[in-house]
Amino acid sequence: MMQAGYEVIFMAPQSRFHGQKRVTDWIVDKAKELGIKRVTKRLDAEGSGAGGHLHSWHFFELADQPVEVMFVLEADLADRLIDAVTAEGVHVFCVRKPVDFGELGRD
Repeated sequence: MMQAGYEVIFMAPQSRFHGQKRVTDWIVDKAKELGIKRVTKRLDAEGSGAGGHLHSWHFFELADQPVEVMFVLEADLADRLIDAVTAEGVHVFCVRKPVDFGELGRD
């Protein structure tokens, strides 16, 4: 059965930290604290930020590689996660868009 919710994507270069953790790792840990179990992490080849700086993966330099962390959540969990990231002052780009989601078939 499908249900309405949100796809929430956070994007940051691997080189961006919040405290002692990579931003994307901090977000995954915060999601776990909120009881969120499903997450997809993608390493991208390149991307550019609002300032136009190109972030990319190079053989000799992996730190600037763009990373996306994606969640598909019910509305209340999406709000709680975004609110937690905002309250902590984490510097990260975020996309939230409405989706219908659900598991299909059986094991």
